[in-house]
Amino acid sequence: MTYPRILGFAGIVPFYLSLIAVLLWPQSQLALVALIGYGAVILSFLGAVHWGMAMQLPDQTQAGRSYVFSVVPALLGWLALISPYQPALIVLAAGFGWVWLREYQNPPAAMPAWYRKLRGVLTAAILPALILGAIFSG
Repeated sequence: MTYPRILGFAGIVPFYLSLIAVLLWPQSQLALVALIGYGAVILSFLGAVHWGMAMQLPDQTQAGRSYVFSVVPALLGWLALISPYQPALIVLAAGFGWVWLREYQNPPAAMPAWYRKLRGVLTAAILPALILGAIFSG
């Protein structure tokens, strides 16, 4: 197993530890803040990955679109951090889904095939934690 796979799967753990805390202690604001905060950080990280890929593009028009796309996940993460719990988790779920959909439909030229596959698996694992968090936060 490669480092990205190991680290990617390990990165799922905080989502589910936070979700378990939300389920066990429904009144715990700390559990919800942990889930939202970690989701915002990871969503921002995905944007940074796209920024890095944009730097590899020789075509400045295509790079410009990629740079613009790359800042949206951080903005969505920030929006989640300043929103009430349930809407925050919905914003994060929508953000992860949107990034994955864009990667799937229009993968950047610099995106390795293995990354696209890994992101699909990781997104499929992350979304239930965020959605269940939203359901049980209300």
